[in-house]
Amino acid sequence: MIRSLLPIATGDQTPWTILWSLMSILLCTSCALNPTGAEADAPRSHHSATNGKGAVENSSHTDHRLDSRSTPEKTLDALHHSAAVADEKTYFGLFTPEAVFLGTDASERWTIEELRAFALPYFQRESAWTYIPRDRNVSMLPGEEVAFFDEILDQEKYGECRGSGVLRVVGGRWLIAQYHLTFPIPNDLAGAITSTIQGESPPARWVIVVRHAEKEKTGADPALSSQGLLRARNLAKMLSSMTIDACFATEYRRTLETVTPAAKEGGVTITRVPARQLNDLVAQLDALESPSLALVAGHSNTVPRILKALGCSENVTLDESEYGDLFLIRRGAFATDLLKFRF
Repeated sequence: MIRSLLPIATGDQTPWTILWSLMSILLCTSCALNPTGAEADAPRSHHSATNGKGAVENSSHTDHRLDSRSTPEKTLDALHHSAAVADEKTYFGLFTPEAVFLGTDASERWTIEELRAFALPYFQRESAWTYIPRDRNVSMLPGEEVAFFDEILDQEKYGECRGSGVLRVVGGRWLIAQYHLTFPIPNDLAGAITSTIQGESPPARWVIVVRHAEKEKTGADPALSSQGLLRARNLAKMLSSMTIDACFATEYRRTLETVTPAAKEGGVTITRVPARQLNDLVAQLDALESPSLALVAGHSNTVPRILKALGCSENVTLDESEYGDLFLIRRGAFATDLLKFRF
């Protein structure tokens, strides 16, 4: 289920509200344009090590006989592999219809449709996310129709993680009924981390970074072309349901004209920061109160540097001929997240 668009007031921008708004707009825009094994007396357990490269084949069975090619291990391997290669169809086809995904945040209890909506921008990339399983335990319940599991995962950004949950046989295939992703906390760090959580870390600050829209081909400081002006109006329309707290452009006319419609719509003054003064721009963004939303217009050679300066680990490059990319940055207390959209 997609949450409906809500006007965002400066004081009530909660984490993920901006993200839900953009995803809803993106989706609307897209639309416009009982196994045969013998019963055991007790749960049967086994332990395995895995490299996460397995894949499960789709079964054509529609009865309740278990396809010999389907195992809990293959389903879990296929889950991680399909996320790593951004195969959305395979990934969500590995869950039961009533499945629940529990994320690392206490508020993240998602149905599969809610998870699909949240994950849409990630699956539009070459890789949605990569968690590499290196250790796994699977236990069968009597009757071997239901299994529960736990696995240790390696992730480049977060390090060691743990996934656990439940699988059951549906239509001859092992499918995931619940998956719970967690960050194990070393006991000697638990006190400090839980104290920080109980202290309520400040809300996130959000930054939208765009490259200027298409420009005229002549002049030392060219204005936007007719196509560029149309793209600038599209940007304003896309952001119209949000409250922009600050807006920045460089000394060049093309960046100013790109954000002018959005700034007028939001009733915010545009601050001019020379393109070479990156540290000054970051300082002004850092000075914004939390929560906040800032809009920044840059150039093909400055947008990647801005993203890096704001803490994004992804390597972003923009070709001189590329226009219309929108980068949404969530600057939290412990991490910086980056998502990419089009406008």
